[in-house]
Amino acid sequence: MPLLVRDAARWLFAIVATHQYVVLFAVVAIEEAGLPLPAPSDVVIAFYGFRARDEPLTLALVVLVCALASTLGTLLPFALARRYGETVARRFARWIDVDPRQVDVWTARVARNGFRAVFVGRLIPGARVAMSIVAGTANVRPAVFSSAVFCAALIYWSVWTGIGVVFGPAVRRVIGPAYIQWVLLTLPLVVVSYLLYRHFAAQRRRMGAT
Repeated sequence: MPLLVRDAARWLFAIVATHQYVVLFAVVAIEEAGLPLPAPSDVVIAFYGFRARDEPLTLALVVLVCALASTLGTLLPFALARRYGETVARRFARWIDVDPRQVDVWTARVARNGFRAVFVGRLIPGARVAMSIVAGTANVRPAVFSSAVFCAALIYWSVWTGIGVVFGPAVRRVIGPAYIQWVLLTLPLVVVSYLLYRHFAAQRRRMGAT
């Protein structure tokens, strides 16, 4: 390995070790924004819960950091859908692999129920990311949306942290400290590759249409 690359890797790993909560925040926020990760952040949070299983205050901090990261990350798809309307919401839904028909079905329901609908939707696996687009399309007020996401995230991440505490050894076999380091090294490559794939796929569709 070249000396420059090795030194950069050591520096990066030192950041991970020193600023673990920053890394945790970034991983959760990026996934909530709709960008792909090599593995679900749920498993990462379970690992953090396992590591802090004997420290209640640390467990609470893990949950709080994740809840704040969820609230921030979801604002990207929410803001896009709210600002640019249904057309962009549908495109973004396809981008993050959410069926646009789900957006149509849930939009009216969310518009009627506001906080309660967003709160419940954010607790349903498979609907969590879509709820950001739905709430934006339904013109839910940002304060209502963010507060619902935050409250739901406190429950959701408490469950995953608890899974790490209870099933710690199994979690440790699935994911170790090296995973966080690996994510930081591979995440830029994954994101760039995905964006390039989307770009060239769109070009092929345009060429086929002509």
